[in-house]
Amino acid sequence: MAHIPDKIKTIDGSKETLRLAVRITDLWFVGVADKLEQAEMVMVDSNGDEIHAICKQDQLNTWKIDLKENCTYAMHNFRVIKNDGQYKVCDHTYKLAFTRVTIVRQCELDGFPLKRYKFVEFSNVIDGQFEPGLLVDIIGVVDEVVFHHVSSRSRRVVFKLRDLSDQLLSCIIWDNYCLQFLEYLDEHESESPIIVLLTNARIKEGQGSYPPSVGNSLKASKLAINELVVQIQEFNQRLSKLGIEVRSVLTHRGQGSSQLSGSTQLSSKETYISKSEAKTISEINNICEDDDMDLNASPKALDKLLGNVLAFKIKVQPKYKNSAVLKCSSYLSLINNVLDMLPDAEACSKINVTMLDSNNPAQHESQSISITADHDPLIGLPLTPTK
Repeated sequence: MAHIPDKIKTIDGSKETLRLAVRITDLWFVGVADKLEQAEMVMVDSNGDEIHAICKQDQLNTWKIDLKENCTYAMHNFRVIKNDGQYKVCDHTYKLAFTRVTIVRQCELDGFPLKRYKFVEFSNVIDGQFEPGLLVDIIGVVDEVVFHHVSSRSRRVVFKLRDLSDQLLSCIIWDNYCLQFLEYLDEHESESPIIVLLTNARIKEGQGSYPPSVGNSLKASKLAINELVVQIQEFNQRLSKLGIEVRSVLTHRGQGSSQLSGSTQLSSKETYISKSEAKTISEINNICEDDDMDLNASPKALDKLLGNVLAFKIKVQPKYKNSAVLKCSSYLSLINNVLDMLPDAEACSKINVTMLDSNNPAQHESQSISITADHDPLIGLPLTPTK
């Protein structure tokens, strides 16, 4: 008589001689291929219940060629461990680990569901109504590309997604996901709307003035952009029916940076000054008083800034008695915007500001703006010591 398979829902750690009939709905590899590599997967049974499974390097050498996404299997013998890591792919209390005695046999099985997406409502993320550490799926239309940076050491892009409830959510993706996104923008400049589906995304809780956001996980995420998949096509149809306005022009690297290794400027004044207060240098110094600070110990690189007027976005850390510069801009409109936020900006005197053309470093343009003497970056501060 055929043995009745165990059900994923009943796995409670009491036995390890499990007999499962499953479909692998998600599969990814972590580490360096053929060296320090392990496979991770999500398996689903005929009831639609899911569990996370790990096949480490020693066992992966045996089973790697047999493990395939969307295929069905009969599997026996696992080590059952607690699903208590920092990030969880499934909400099951336990997860499975392959052992030396695990048996995997691919076979044709009917009645096993395909991947079930766990789309999260943007409003729930913003309101903090989510389980911390549980990975989710997101889908939305790109509303604005805020920033990107690509170098030999780091790659990231920040953009805003809009869902079908017209709610905006920040999305930050890194490394190869970032390159995939930027390359798509370059190849489809005039395409609209651009719909993004990101699986196994991490939710980053809001901190202080920074709202919650979502981003890719290290290897578990998959990024689909305007692909011919049912979920994207249905989203696009509902988007049209609801009449949600979609921006036709995106700020991508073709507009903000001519080279892949560059960074875009912020896409708007509102993005630059959002969640920020305007303060004078003396006010910041009062927040972060430090009697041991030597203002004469300035790096040589700061000499190049003497005589320039810039707008800085600064994170003040009174606990550590220091401040960190998050953004810097030489745009006259942004500088005026920051000045307008200062309470005493009306009593002002005229100074000349030398603006550096970002496309031609050798070319300078003289501009005149209004600024109070209290805000002059050269008044009251010691100059860099004479060399």
